[in-house]
Amino acid sequence: MGKQPRSRATTATTAATAEQRADDGRLLRQTLLIAAVIVAALLIWQLSHILLLVFGAILVAIVLRTVAEPFERFARLPPRLAVLAALVSLLILMALGGWAFGREISSQTSDFTDRLPEAWQAARGQLASLPFGTEVVERIDSLIDRVGQDDEATAGQPVEDGEGSPGVAPAPPAAEGGLLSGGVFANVGAFAGLVASVVAELMLVIFAGLFLALNPQSYKAGFVRLFRKRSASTADTVGKAFDVSGTGLRRWLLGQLAAMVAVGVVTGLGAWAIGLPSPLALGMIAGVMEFVPIVGPIVATIPALLLAATMGPEMILWTLLLYLVIQQIEGNLIMPLVQKRMVSLPPVIALFSILIFAALFGPLGVLLATPLAVVVFVLIKGVYLDEPISDKDAASSK
Repeated sequence: MGKQPRSRATTATTAATAEQRADDGRLLRQTLLIAAVIVAALLIWQLSHILLLVFGAILVAIVLRTVAEPFERFARLPPRLAVLAALVSLLILMALGGWAFGREISSQTSDFTDRLPEAWQAARGQLASLPFGTEVVERIDSLIDRVGQDDEATAGQPVEDGEGSPGVAPAPPAAEGGLLSGGVFANVGAFAGLVASVVAELMLVIFAGLFLALNPQSYKAGFVRLFRKRSASTADTVGKAFDVSGTGLRRWLLGQLAAMVAVGVVTGLGAWAIGLPSPLALGMIAGVMEFVPIVGPIVATIPALLLAATMGPEMILWTLLLYLVIQQIEGNLIMPLVQKRMVSLPPVIALFSILIFAALFGPLGVLLATPLAVVVFVLIKGVYLDEPISDKDAASSK
């Protein structure tokens, strides 16, 4: 009887020790989990540019697979041959377009770039004549000057001439009206380097997208197998996420392509109708910039207004009216028709995704912000909430 209190105390001590060890184990696992999340976030941040290029390759693969579907369905081609046929078809279409419109596009683009300095001078004059216009012009000039501040920083620095004697690097000649008329356009070397880098990354994305399109199921299956060992339900959820995000991206891309073509054609015809120079180039700019919702159409208006400034205030008003009408047509007619069968991304989400990815990743982030937002949107809607991702799916499920 006297041993019971001691055994109870020993049992209580053992239980307290086991509980303490369990708490220590949970704390250690939580610490390791937090550390792993931090390391993964830092790794993603360091590899963000490469990951964006990978996402670009996925977009290319989706485009190729979408174009390949008719070859599989009607020509009964195997999937890989259908993808190759889609690639050849796209190349042929590009070649035919270049043969039919290449000379005119090149001519109008060259004329457009030649007119930009003169257009900026005219726009400065128009802005300066408005109330508070002088302050606006000064702010724009200071913003443009930042583009060339690296070149200006090297001006006046000691260098060695051809005979090894020290000299001074000449400062770039000041151009009337700011850098837009001289410094930026004169920096051919930096521009050529930028173009070479963009072309190299573009080719990398295209070839990677081609390899992904040739055998997408193997990449999907390999990724899903990583989660199969954890649980079958987790693997099924990951597989569903792949399917939903791929469907959402494909539909969004088709909708954007339709909107880009429509806006480009209407803009070119409208610019030609009101007498703006280089209407084909303006139409191409408007069509390409339509890929970035909300922000892209605003940016596409700027070169048209610059050209209109060389032709007087009346042409500026006509240009503003033209682009406002086009945006009303796009927002109230084109996109509602497209979004009935495609994925509709709320405008607020699109706008903030562009701002966030622009701040984080720069120009490439702006370009890919909307498709990335589409992926997140359809994953939340189609996987987490288990809802139809478009009106087409909602109608078919009834």
